Amino acid sequence: MTDGWGLQLLACIALFAMAALLALWRRWFAFARLAVVAQVALILTGWGLAQHPYVIMPDVTFHQSAAPEATLRLLTFALSAGSVLLLPALIFLFRLFTHPETNQDNPP
Repeated sequence: MTDGWGLQLLACIALFAMAALLALWRRWFAFARLAVVAQVALILTGWGLAQHPYVIMPDVTFHQSAAPEATLRLLTFALSAGSVLLLPALIFLFRLFTHPETNQDNPP
C-alpha cells in the first residue's frame, strides 16, 4: 500500500479526512458528510484493489465465488419483482410522514 496506486489512494483518503475535519470545525456539516462519504468509498475501493483477484486469500478468487448464471437470472427477476412491490409502499410512507396533516392546527 505504500507504492504506486496505494500511496496515491492513501493521499486522497488523508485529504478527504482533513477536509472533513476542517468542515466540522467551520460547521459546514453538509460538506463534512460528503467528505466522509468519499473517504469511506476510497477506503473500501482500496481494500478491494488490495485483495484483487482474491475474495478470501489465498483460496477463493472472484471467478470461483461467482454463482451459476441461472441463479443470477432468477435473482435479478426476484429483485425486480420485489422492487415493483416495495417501492410504491415506500413512496407512500415517505409522503405520509413528510407532509403534515392540515387538521393538526385546530385541536378539538
